[in-house]
Amino acid sequence: MRRWFFLNLMMIISVMGFTQTAMEEMINFDKKNVQGVSIITSDYDVKLTTAAMQSRLEHVSGLKGTTMKGFRYYQSQPFADFGVLNYDIYTKVTAIGKRKEQKTIVYLLVSTGNENFVTTASHPQLLESMKIFLNNFVETYLRQYDIDQKSDIQTKIITKLEKETQILTQEREKLKKQLEDREKKIIMKQDELTKAKNTLNSLKETR
Repeated sequence: MRRWFFLNLMMIISVMGFTQTAMEEMINFDKKNVQGVSIITSDYDVKLTTAAMQSRLEHVSGLKGTTMKGFRYYQSQPFADFGVLNYDIYTKVTAIGKRKEQKTIVYLLVSTGNENFVTTASHPQLLESMKIFLNNFVETYLRQYDIDQKSDIQTKIITKLEKETQILTQEREKLKKQLEDREKKIIMKQDELTKAKNTLNSLKETR
């Protein structure tokens, strides 16, 4: 019984060790550290994660973004995941760690305006909503976005191959017809050759 409990405990710890969840941390913004939320996306690179985040905030939620101080900045806009009020939202996706072991990390900051960033002391529920948003983003949206992107690539590859196959098939049919025409001409020339030889032999026999 104790052995079974120990093995199950180790399995749970192992799964938790490989599962990344959003956490609060101090994030560098404009040469100062402010409280925000981050999450590591080990399975997705910076380019894909950046595109997915912009898609989630701008295409899905309709926010208007710009680049400011190394962050993607959404000024004084409502975002349903955070409530009904307007907030300044800052996101940044970058790589951390050594090149061979690099991981992608997403940073999220929220301000009530004029860079007054929310904290666990001032807005504890909002900080929780920020963590929930990042967790859902990685577990659901980013995962589906990656699948959609790969599906789009495969669809383009299939479309290209289908077109190339169609062209080659048409060329094959054209060559096949040319070959058939050539075979008919060969047979016709062989008949003409046989007749010419027969004529020549007939002339020789009448000498």
